[in-house]
Amino acid sequence: MLSTVFVGVIAWWSSYYGNHQIASVSIRFLHLAGLILGGGTGLFADRQVLGAVWAGSEERVAVLATLNRAHPHVVSWILIVGVTGVLMTTADLTTFLVSKVYWIKMVLVGLLIANGIVLLLVERRTRRLGVSAGWPRLVTVSTISAILWLTTLFMGTLLTVAA
Repeated sequence: MLSTVFVGVIAWWSSYYGNHQIASVSIRFLHLAGLILGGGTGLFADRQVLGAVWAGSEERVAVLATLNRAHPHVVSWILIVGVTGVLMTTADLTTFLVSKVYWIKMVLVGLLIANGIVLLLVERRTRRLGVSAGWPRLVTVSTISAILWLTTLFMGTLLTVAA
């Protein structure tokens, strides 16, 4: 019974999404806005960390404050990207579920989220140990973050033509 309801809802959503351009355009807009605003904020914060490699303790403390302020914005936009991504995926399951590009992108999204959690933990550790002791790990995690953001964006772009 539940699977029948689920299939019916997916079929209705797919039809609605395909036949109502304002819905599909709005969802794609929110997805892209989330990537720009969340990813942009994340990349800006990563760039601040990388830019402070040779900086003194005072500047690094300021960068930690920037990171702390960035997290809620990045998380909020990632949630919007996630919801809109699910809506776009369920609108065309037959295309996406068999797409290798789609699954590579999903793995990258998972790694990006996991790296974000690690970034939070490393940031807290850096605050505890002091910026001199914790900065090398923060630089490593921020480098990985920047690479993941850009690679995920590339795979999402590739998905628009390869799916």
